[in-house]
Amino acid sequence: MRGRLDHPIDYAENPEKTANPKYTEDDLQAMVDVMEYATNKDKTEQRFFVTGVNCDPTTARDEMMITKAGWSDTSEIVCYHGFQSFKHGEVTPEQAHEVGVKLAERMWGDRFQVIVATHLNTDCLHNHFVVNSVSFADGMHYHDNKANLRLLRQRSDELCREYALSVIEHPSGKKKPYALYQAEKQGRPTRDNVARQAVDEAISKSFTLKDFDRQLAEMGYRINFDPNRKYWTIIGKGWQRPKRLYKLGEEYTNDRIMERISENSYAVKFQSFSEPQVKVYRVKGSLKNARKIGGLRGLYLHYCYKLGILPKGRKQNYARLHYLLKDDLMKMEAITQETRLLCRNHIDTAEQLCSYKGSLETEMSALLQKRKELYSKSRRTSGEEKEAVKAELSDISGRLKIIRKEVRLCEGIAARSDTLKEKLQTIRADEHEQQRKELMKNEHRRRSGRTNRPNELGGL
Repeated sequence: MRGRLDHPIDYAENPEKTANPKYTEDDLQAMVDVMEYATNKDKTEQRFFVTGVNCDPTTARDEMMITKAGWSDTSEIVCYHGFQSFKHGEVTPEQAHEVGVKLAERMWGDRFQVIVATHLNTDCLHNHFVVNSVSFADGMHYHDNKANLRLLRQRSDELCREYALSVIEHPSGKKKPYALYQAEKQGRPTRDNVARQAVDEAISKSFTLKDFDRQLAEMGYRINFDPNRKYWTIIGKGWQRPKRLYKLGEEYTNDRIMERISENSYAVKFQSFSEPQVKVYRVKGSLKNARKIGGLRGLYLHYCYKLGILPKGRKQNYARLHYLLKDDLMKMEAITQETRLLCRNHIDTAEQLCSYKGSLETEMSALLQKRKELYSKSRRTSGEEKEAVKAELSDISGRLKIIRKEVRLCEGIAARSDTLKEKLQTIRADEHEQQRKELMKNEHRRRSGRTNRPNELGGL
């Protein structure tokens, strides 16, 4: 099967030629999901800005699978998903899409099938590319390596200059991990911004570097002020390696930290007393019959409380969290979703979790079989009946997406629950030890501060 595959509808109607036992339903769904995301009508203005290169956008998924079957492809990668962004305000949707289509043609047009979709839902217009992993021309695979990435950037820059659009002249080559980028974008705590919070708090309570070091030690951090090193470093308990402080931002260089500490005054500051605000809460009913939640639900709810997720709206000082809790700050969203699943379905034991997961998998198998039958029916129908089948297929795909997500959450709970239990036990033991040390310190201060204790000469 060589040459362009513009409209291979007749070929697609033959299931024996398109079937490939190597690809599972999950593999095919992954391709459907990425195409649906790239061509989302809410982001592309009713799909007006969607173009197929070497394929028709409406049948792209089938055409790409025909190519794979025609070349007997057995690889695990079904497609590649990339994007191209433009500076805010300097390009129209039409220009952005035109540049995206030309880039796809120059980069992949002679050998690969590509969907180009321009998203208009953000301030920064951007193109999405969904590229078939197998070439329709020779059956060879696309190589997603550094050389091709450099070539893609080069051709994108060339096109942008042709259209008098901005390009990044001196890219740093360094990129934040996507999870970290998303967490910072959404204002969720990360290792860096928690470290900044700890440093800021320590500076505000310090008059000397010794004070600064002591304050950070109380929050589980160590500072290296080695004069033989150009940069000071910070390391938190549980970290694999230290981090240079200046990488936290301009306010965290050696000189700037010293300046911020020196700005603190030894003078005592007096403030007028504010009127105490008393809030009265009236609770109806009785707590006598209240049942304590235990099991998996209780474990996750308690962990969410420790992390500061619960109660909702609670202000948490992440800098003073136990170091084991800090490790899970980047996993707050996953832990929250797992907690909601447990509470929504009243799951308290591993047996209940396993049973619920089994019911989901049974429902998924039935829906996959039904979807397979509807795909076959869709090829034999037309008109209103075909549209009805498509609508039913869309509903099934939506439900399958929810089921797959919940199955992954169940797997996550099964893998995470024992770890959470062990962490809470360690945290509880450390808190008891800290309380014991505080009591001993307070007792020592109380005894050493007595005025009637005998002096060294034997008097009072």
